[in-house]
Amino acid sequence: MRPFATGELLAQVRAFLRIKETHDRLSEKSAEINRINKKLHQAYQQIDEELELARRIQLSFLPQTLPEVPRGRFAVHYSLCGQVGGDFYDVFRLDEDHVGFYVADAVGHGLPASLLTIYVKKGIRAKEIFGQQYRLVSPGEVLQRLNQDLIEHAQSENPFITMVYMLFNHRDGTLSFARAGHPYPLYLPQDGDPQFWQVAGSLLGVFDTEFAVQQHPLRPGDKLLLYTDGVEAASFEGRPPGSERLLACAARHRELPLQDFVDRLARDLVSQAKEPDDLTLLGLEMLG
Repeated sequence: MRPFATGELLAQVRAFLRIKETHDRLSEKSAEINRINKKLHQAYQQIDEELELARRIQLSFLPQTLPEVPRGRFAVHYSLCGQVGGDFYDVFRLDEDHVGFYVADAVGHGLPASLLTIYVKKGIRAKEIFGQQYRLVSPGEVLQRLNQDLIEHAQSENPFITMVYMLFNHRDGTLSFARAGHPYPLYLPQDGDPQFWQVAGSLLGVFDTEFAVQQHPLRPGDKLLLYTDGVEAASFEGRPPGSERLLACAARHRELPLQDFVDRLARDLVSQAKEPDDLTLLGLEMLG
């Protein structure tokens, strides 16, 4: 074996040093990547914890039970496609004869939308008390006041909300409502074809406006359904997008008891949705 020349030896030493330097840099980069991944994991964990807290807070603002009234029955299905969402509903007694209820949908998803649902809960003023007397606020006025509040507190991005608010007199079966850009209520009479109650009404939080009020009588056996636009992501029996899917599904199951009716609608519509969305179905049935 011939001896290494001095130049060859120096070249090999330099090559070795370059390899070692490269290895050291890679080791430092690897350690830096590990530190970044650890920080990202901690950040994601904190976000998950905050979203879980927001979810619990949002759910706490929903009614824990639906009120029982002598001549009416309520049922609900509520599901979110994430931890928090923009759907919201409430049902509450106003006096011995009247129940107020609504379904609302904050445009968007995630934490900003969920915060708006809490704002709606606090912003609904359905009853005014004057000493020993009170006044039930009409549905149109309820939406108008909420709309004004949203406009006054609007930030850089307008908090658009759709909503239907209803006032139900279970003693005589009278139902009055106003609508703000929300899908039309679906009415299923005991005898007759299902139909949408159509009334004009713009989104909440856009501009100052008034909201028209409609009034309808309910007869024993009639059902009414409020819902959010999550049904637009659903399909039923291969029907094209739009209200025809909901009409067909509701007509198919209209004879079921109210809670079974709502649950079956949710199951049939959501199970076939290509891109699931938040979905709320709130049903009312007039009893004899």
